[in-house]
Amino acid sequence: MSGSLSVDIASRSYFNKGRILSSIGTLRKRSSGKVMAVVLVLILSVLSIEAASAGGSCTPPHRFPNPVLLNALKRGVNLPDWDHSDRSQRPGAMALKALRAQGLTHIRLLLNNNRLSDASSSVYLNEIYDELISLIGMGYVVSLDLHADDAVSKKFAEGYETGFLYLQGIWKKVASMAQVLDPEKVALELLNEPNIGQEDWMRAADGLIDTIRQIAPQHTIIVGPSGPQRHETLSGMQPFEDPNIVYAIHYYDPFLFTHQGATWGRETDPLRVMRGLPFPASLRDARIVKILADLDTKEQFEAATAIRNSLDRDWNEDTLREAFDIMAGWAKTYSRPVIINEFGVLDFVVDRQSRLNWLATVNRLARKRCLGWTHWDFQQGFGLIDRKTRLPDAGIMRALRDAD
Repeated sequence: MSGSLSVDIASRSYFNKGRILSSIGTLRKRSSGKVMAVVLVLILSVLSIEAASAGGSCTPPHRFPNPVLLNALKRGVNLPDWDHSDRSQRPGAMALKALRAQGLTHIRLLLNNNRLSDASSSVYLNEIYDELISLIGMGYVVSLDLHADDAVSKKFAEGYETGFLYLQGIWKKVASMAQVLDPEKVALELLNEPNIGQEDWMRAADGLIDTIRQIAPQHTIIVGPSGPQRHETLSGMQPFEDPNIVYAIHYYDPFLFTHQGATWGRETDPLRVMRGLPFPASLRDARIVKILADLDTKEQFEAATAIRNSLDRDWNEDTLREAFDIMAGWAKTYSRPVIINEFGVLDFVVDRQSRLNWLATVNRLARKRCLGWTHWDFQQGFGLIDRKTRLPDAGIMRALRDAD
């Protein structure tokens, strides 16, 4: 999840009426006949995917050259703070080994763009290399995720070439370090949640793929659409010619549920006063009725309106299914692998059972469609590590196990 991610309700188009543009009815109204036909193909093709996964068969797409790595991307966790200046705040080896023993096989390792672009970048590259060796030694596959701050968007605001050269310079260094490592163990993710227009991002990504291929020709590259890496944007993307690309989506819907109680937005952000929102839920739910009444009494009208709008459609597995059908349908149509490399629920004020319900639902929907996932995050607000024991949370791990 991007550190600069805004949770301002007004800035999120998918809060309007609580509907995401993946709603087929909305797409029918907004799309041309050609686009609508493509979307219908994506949805209908999911039937064959579910049939295959029901029989336990998740085969890699035709021509995908790195099936061993792709198989390991099925279950993973994000690892922020591995490079924290306070070593006591870094993820513990015991917890990492415990997660590996419970079946997780992928670590998404977040890279700091500023440390990779300053004069001492060689020191940081050595730290990355050492961490890679440690994680690979534990049995993990690792994706190197350029998890940049707003420096990238500022560079692109100065001009496309300025932004592209900034990213290219970073990836020349990272690819040169990673190219000596086994391509079945290490993947390269171009940029987390690119805060760049989709057209410019696709152009830049194409150029970065070419740059990396000159240095690391066999390593799998991970690319997501621009912005918050939504499935709606993926549905309109054309895949790159390079077959050794994995396409990454982030999933946090319904956003009000997964981010209730978030404290990093503006002071008047309605998310700050939302608490106890359940999953599944509807406007008829007694808990929702009480929450809305309390918000109205406290004159928190923006928060109450946002919840009512979002619950214009019930929060349940049927509602979530549309997004996963779009992801799986795109993967099937273009014969390209898709993963969900961020999903999770902030634990500040959420009901624990509702959090577990949502995680189990996402896991089930993804597994049935042969979509790998990487949980956000490790031990912070969205984490899967128990703060008391510093070991994997047993309830979360149960929710993330394979289940019908």
